[in-house]
Amino acid sequence: MLALLILAILVGGSLQRVAGMGFGLVAGPFIVLLLGPIEGVLFVNLVGAMMALLVFWRTVRGVDWRRYGWLVTASILVSVPAALLIRDASAPALEIGVGGVVVLAMTLALVTSRLRGTKRPFAPEARLPLLITGAAAGFGSVAAGIGGPPIAVYSVLDRWDPRAFAATAQPIFLTNAIAAMTAKLLVADATFPDLAVWEWVTIGVALVASIGLGELLVGRISASATRKVLVTLAYLGGFATLGRGLVGLAG
Repeated sequence: MLALLILAILVGGSLQRVAGMGFGLVAGPFIVLLLGPIEGVLFVNLVGAMMALLVFWRTVRGVDWRRYGWLVTASILVSVPAALLIRDASAPALEIGVGGVVVLAMTLALVTSRLRGTKRPFAPEARLPLLITGAAAGFGSVAAGIGGPPIAVYSVLDRWDPRAFAATAQPIFLTNAIAAMTAKLLVADATFPDLAVWEWVTIGVALVASIGLGELLVGRISASATRKVLVTLAYLGGFATLGRGLVGLAG
């Protein structure tokens, strides 16, 4: 199990460094399969926060702090209600929710990406789209450890510069993950996986190594290739988690 966790972290973390997001989408479903829907999502929140912090120090100069402020305000406000909503849900229901969120979010992101040539639907300074996006990202972070797709959809519709998006996404992911962990630990009685100290140390090393791997890939792998890998792995993980949840619910 530890070897599979390390592999998920290496792939998801390197994509996070290259594309600005991807850890939750790619690694999240596989981690939920390995650790379960409660501990797995909390683990994704924890490692995702550490991942975002490491990438943040490399991209801090490009952060759009105005957008960050509005997005995280809305995401933090929905954290506790989301934790209360999932508190009494069964394990199969949560797995169905996690898998469904990944598949739906990835499909939405793909469909939205085709709208690049259309007219921008709202003004760049509009606050309501930011608040709606932040609330959706906050709920996804609490329920599934996945808050990136709503922000990615917003970035496409807003014609947000990709570099500025990748930089700003990191403190957003960090804040969302901390808020989600806090809400679930206090309200939903969630717990972290029971791993030995040496296993946590190994996971930390893998996390740093994934960022290093991403640094090597930046500039050497095309955006289209990165996108194809991200989409493929996200769908595989999402459908696998969804399938296990459906099997558990039926059994």
